[in-house]
Amino acid sequence: MRTTRKLCVAAVLFASVVLAGTFDGSWQMDAAKSKVNDGRVVTLTIAPVEGGGIKMTMKTQKKDGQETTSEFTSKLNGKAADFTEGDHKSQITVWYNGPTLNASKEGGPAADVTSMWKFELSPDKSTMTMTINHYEPAADDETLVFTKH
Repeated sequence: MRTTRKLCVAAVLFASVVLAGTFDGSWQMDAAKSKVNDGRVVTLTIAPVEGGGIKMTMKTQKKDGQETTSEFTSKLNGKAADFTEGDHKSQITVWYNGPTLNASKEGGPAADVTSMWKFELSPDKSTMTMTINHYEPAADDETLVFTKH
């Protein structure tokens, strides 16, 4: 039983490291291919961290030119991590579901958006699609398409 459990834990850690490596890098949003509700443009940087986790930094430029930096580090263990979004904090839980990277963002201040994120890579891993489902308050889903740089 213990051997089986150790093998399962090792397999999960190995899969996390392998999958995290496929999402690594700098990603620039293609505004022409993306559908966002507010006209923003996003740049993502995803880097591996020790223990099979990731650090994600999001630089967002609003339509009026104002820039915001948001970031989190998650060990991908199903536990919430702090997510600093510009001038406020919320919580984010990140995990893999097969080949997709998923996140649930919640627990921010009263006016904050609660949402579910899903990241999917193209077969050649040069394009990444981020689907955002806003569920509190409810809003249209957004699709951000990124190219790797």
